Amino acid sequence: MAVAEPQLRTLTPEQVDQFHIDGYLAVHDLLDADEVADLAERADLIAAGKADHIPETSIQLERVFREGEREVENQVLSVRKLFNLAVYDDLLWGHVTNPKIVDVIADLMGTDDIKLYGDQLFMKPPEIGAAQDWHQDSASWRDILPMDLVTAWTSIDHATTDNGCLNFAPGTHRWGMLTRPRLEPLLPDLGTDEWPVRAAPLGPGSVSFHHSLVLHQSNANTSGNRRRGYATHFMRASSYKDEEVTDAPKMPPFKQVRGRSFPGRV
Repeated sequence: MAVAEPQLRTLTPEQVDQFHIDGYLAVHDLLDADEVADLAERADLIAAGKADHIPETSIQLERVFREGEREVENQVLSVRKLFNLAVYDDLLWGHVTNPKIVDVIADLMGTDDIKLYGDQLFMKPPEIGAAQDWHQDSASWRDILPMDLVTAWTSIDHATTDNGCLNFAPGTHRWGMLTRPRLEPLLPDLGTDEWPVRAAPLGPGSVSFHHSLVLHQSNANTSGNRRRGYATHFMRASSYKDEEVTDAPKMPPFKQVRGRSFPGRV
């Protein structure tokens, strides 16, 4: 008996296949200009410390300011990232649950039973925005199983090779979860003919979706332009949280995005 193909909501079968092959997929111009402007305004409000509903612990400065190498002159342009925001902020929760985003997540996961794992808003300020090394998200989130979370990385500004757009090593999500000692010997192969690296430049309102095991990184922002991107991390509502893993990030309670919840699961 033939098994019916799942009904896709917004992507083509070719796009879903490409995601499964590469571990990431870019969808351009997914959000409109007003939606992007709302994200940009809220990002700067929170980074400025003027959003009383967001705890100070959700704001992280760039290393040069955290370690006192430079003095903060402009609070907003000193912030590296903001995190765990949507559980406190209605506008950002509206972005998390935006059908334009969630329909793609549902297509890529093959389910409508979805929860939010967490969120991060990367500010990457001009000239001082630090690089992010090669990593797999699930190497940090190793208490969540199966390791097939999907991140929607929404570009607020133009993300370019000059200001630190994401770079992916396609296909590396099929390597499994790698601890740092196991990953280190493989890093010299990235960017070679054997394991090419692809940049993923995006315009405002475009979104890249990536598997939680695909290797990715971003270079430093050496340009005079900002590179803000809002990353929302989604998982199956049927996922299992391994309570014996004690060194994974401590997250706020997981919120239902769409579909069913399951007793004893996340």
